[in-house]
Amino acid sequence: MEELQIAKLPSNFKVYEIDDYHAINCDKEAKNFLDIINEAKKENDVQRYIKSNQKWFIPLSILKAYDFGHHFSCVVPEFQLGSQYRLDYLLVGKNSLGYQFVFVEFEDVNVDFRIKTANAETEKVRKGLNQIRDWKRWIDQNRAYFFASEGIKEFANNVPSWGFRYCLVVSRRDRMDEISNQLRGEMQSETRVTIMTYDRLVEYVERLHNGI
Repeated sequence: MEELQIAKLPSNFKVYEIDDYHAINCDKEAKNFLDIINEAKKENDVQRYIKSNQKWFIPLSILKAYDFGHHFSCVVPEFQLGSQYRLDYLLVGKNSLGYQFVFVEFEDVNVDFRIKTANAETEKVRKGLNQIRDWKRWIDQNRAYFFASEGIKEFANNVPSWGFRYCLVVSRRDRMDEISNQLRGEMQSETRVTIMTYDRLVEYVERLHNGI
């Protein structure tokens, strides 16, 4: 298998190697990020902090939820799926089986996960899941186009058939009661989407010093 040449990747493919992770003051960065999400009124407040300060390791830390990324890790902000959709972040990780992708959607921070009067998700959760369903359909219909796109073609020959994952980041842990956690578990099983709170993201950033 031909070795990946990082220099061939477009400049918006933000690759993190082990020295980059070692350079992160994880405790400080996690605290700063927690302050941001505590103050955030909407998802754009979080996105603005990440992008204006180039804190790409924050979304990249989501790879901690998976079993790949320790051989290679990369994040692409606002990756475009054709002309129709745009991801918040595309993550690329590698393990011994090859490269895998995580399509990431950020939704609002300080919102409830479920409707208090019903065992159903709130509008923000539903919106995020619907967006991811659209991405899944697009990939099913345009996989060859995706693999031929700039940057992605460098990974295309070493991706397992199951190498597409999806993640929704929404809400806060203190807004998740027992019923909310049960509902989230059911939704993850049904949709095969990883659903996590912003607090989980803070914990992942705390653990980044030795990489993914």
